[in-house]
Amino acid sequence: MNGHFVRGRTGRPEIVLDELHGQLLADLCRQVIELVEPKAGPGEPEGDQLARELGLDGLDWSGLDGGEAEAAPRTAPDDPVLARLLPDAYRDDPDAASEFRRYTENDLRLRKCDNARTVRADIAASGAEGHMVLDERHAQAWLGALNDLRLALGTNLGVTEDLDAFAESLEPDDPRLAMLAVYHWLGMLQESLVESLTP
Repeated sequence: MNGHFVRGRTGRPEIVLDELHGQLLADLCRQVIELVEPKAGPGEPEGDQLARELGLDGLDWSGLDGGEAEAAPRTAPDDPVLARLLPDAYRDDPDAASEFRRYTENDLRLRKCDNARTVRADIAASGAEGHMVLDERHAQAWLGALNDLRLALGTNLGVTEDLDAFAESLEPDDPRLAMLAVYHWLGMLQESLVESLTP
């Protein structure tokens, strides 16, 4: 159970994370939260927390009050990591992708933030022992957060499908090797969690 998930006696996923790995995972989740957290939309005060929590902060309400203004198009983010986490729903139809993004992106951002915050809260609550037992809701949040972390890290690394070839292409002093080790570890965590959820 130390460092990976197992199916416990209660049938729930269990894990023990040492302090170093717990801090690493919590910090990675913090970075994802800072990256994807919804920002204020056009004309909306930056501090409108209620709108953010309801997923309404990015919606363009122009034209819904009888006016003629058209909704501003919503495009994929310029940041490659954010674009990977918030991909277009319709790659071959920019108009459909923009419309879909307009009504769904902030909900997706909030869900990703909630997943990452759940992981951070579980780690914080595990105390010095680092022992965690996840219920179904928390297990799903962990799966989502681990997937987002791997997508973000893999995009930063420029990882291709052939991980072995990618690793062999790096020089021994390449700092990306440490990031690649974290990427592998996150994959192991994700895989062990999936296996622990399988009866």
